[in-house]
Amino acid sequence: MQMIKNYLKKNSIFIALFIIYLPLFKYFVELNNNKGHSFMTAEWLINYKYGFINRGLIGTLFISMTRNPDLLLDIISVSLICLYLLIFYFLNKIFHQNKQNIISIILIFSPAIFLFPIYDSQGAFRKEIVGLLSLLIFAVYVKNKNIKFLYFSAAIYTVGIFSHTVNLFFLTTILILFYKHIPSKIKEAFIFIVPTLSYFLIYFLFSPSEPESYVIRDKMCDYLRELDLFNLCGHGSFDYVVWDINAAYLITQNIVINERRPEYYFYIFLFFIALIPFLFDKSVFREKTSYLFVGISFMPLFLLAFDWGRWINIMLTCYLVIFLLSNKEEINKRVSLFLIPFPILFRIEHCCDPIFQFNLDYVVNNINYLIWNFQNIFI
Repeated sequence: MQMIKNYLKKNSIFIALFIIYLPLFKYFVELNNNKGHSFMTAEWLINYKYGFINRGLIGTLFISMTRNPDLLLDIISVSLICLYLLIFYFLNKIFHQNKQNIISIILIFSPAIFLFPIYDSQGAFRKEIVGLLSLLIFAVYVKNKNIKFLYFSAAIYTVGIFSHTVNLFFLTTILILFYKHIPSKIKEAFIFIVPTLSYFLIYFLFSPSEPESYVIRDKMCDYLRELDLFNLCGHGSFDYVVWDINAAYLITQNIVINERRPEYYFYIFLFFIALIPFLFDKSVFREKTSYLFVGISFMPLFLLAFDWGRWINIMLTCYLVIFLLSNKEEINKRVSLFLIPFPILFRIEHCCDPIFQFNLDYVVNNINYLIWNFQNIFI
């Protein structure tokens, strides 16, 4: 019995997240059993088969495995669920390798961090999970200095940045962790910097023009039609591969200025709400420079794309990793009791139409949603 208790305690974060995410895994498998989703699935099938295009590496690996559409979607389902399980594993490892407090737990189960895709499933199974896995593996390396974790993290990071530009934004946090925790090995940061520079070089030398991008996109869609997966080329991820940086900026700014300015401001409000637990630990103020640099590094992302909820999720997850590795303060019980309801006080949609209300019904709806989510494990 004691052995079981020790096992549960040692793997508490992994077990809790696994149970919470089971309905989400089930939902994703069901989607892919019904020809997939034009964002959550299609994003992983963008590929280099017809020429270099942004976001293409992982998709190239997937489509090279099989031409059987059902098997292909099963491979994607299993692969992405395994990615999440690895994320939970390394997060659990970081959590138990360092001294933590109640704020660590509140942040992990924050609606802006690991409850984010539970409240809004459309923010799940996106390619930033590759960069997040790389960051968590690196955080484990910070503590145990096992060089295997460094190489593993760099390899995952490299795959990530050639699969989606969003994974570049994890680099700032990795470099800060190098500087703060292992300055004697700062030269080893080149194992991340070199792939980053290579990505930019290849991007600027080989990126197709807009007309060429449309041709490549259409050929990828034709290939999916052959596989009876053309539904994945409806409105979704394949629409965005034809945008260059300038187009992304102009479209996003038009949305901010002319269409959804109140939503943009509201996401800023939700971001500050999500920061509240950090403020109850003095260690955050000792690390303020780190948090500031990470925040500044994410500013271009908010200007270039309008999935603002996703960007808040990624940035707050980077903050979480910095916090988990920091020397934390003891938290008094009154503060603990005050923070316990935090996971049900709000939610953040991955994009558009954010909802927040100062009333009890809103909180009850969040509770009911989490209960319904748990019930779906068995339904």
